[in-house]
Amino acid sequence: MAKKKQTTLKLVLRFISSVLFASFLMITLCGCSDEKINPLGTVKTNGESLKEENYALQLDCSGKYNGVHLPDTKIDSQLYPLYFTGDWRQIPNGTQKNWYMATTSEVGARVDLCATMTRCVFDFFDYEMYDDPGTIQILLDDNVIGTYNLATTNANGYKQLDYVVTTHKNTVATASIILLSGRMVLSGVQINCFNPHWQY
Repeated sequence: MAKKKQTTLKLVLRFISSVLFASFLMITLCGCSDEKINPLGTVKTNGESLKEENYALQLDCSGKYNGVHLPDTKIDSQLYPLYFTGDWRQIPNGTQKNWYMATTSEVGARVDLCATMTRCVFDFFDYEMYDDPGTIQILLDDNVIGTYNLATTNANGYKQLDYVVTTHKNTVATASIILLSGRMVLSGVQINCFNPHWQY
């Protein structure tokens, strides 16, 4: 009887470990949400990204505003590779502590994200929640990728909120947004980093 219980226990443990391993493998192979069906509108602005990415960083809109690091409560400015130029204003996010969004209505105002990355995602606030959502231009290393209307839905009717810029390299790149008209409210950015052990 004891032998039968041991065998049953071993089978249960093997089953649990198999389920855990399968779950881990699924999570590892899934990649970022913009590669799968996303409940938000995701715009891939310049092609597919490299698949061998190591991790992603989610950042708010803390950074250098015309040379001054804001908010001043966040001391380590080295961790925030965002550079805002023009008439920008920070907005505290009411649902997430220490998370800041940024808004501007100044034509020509820009934000530059300078980092070593395979791609980045610019996440915009819901355009139905503020007045006059405008038109933006997206650049990679100062080369124009395209012009986009923030108040747009995709073919599935989802709002276009996430704009993915692929760098097509594993070194430092600068992805930029310039306001051409209206207003934009940037919620934050995501930086996807390459796998240093992968041969590109």
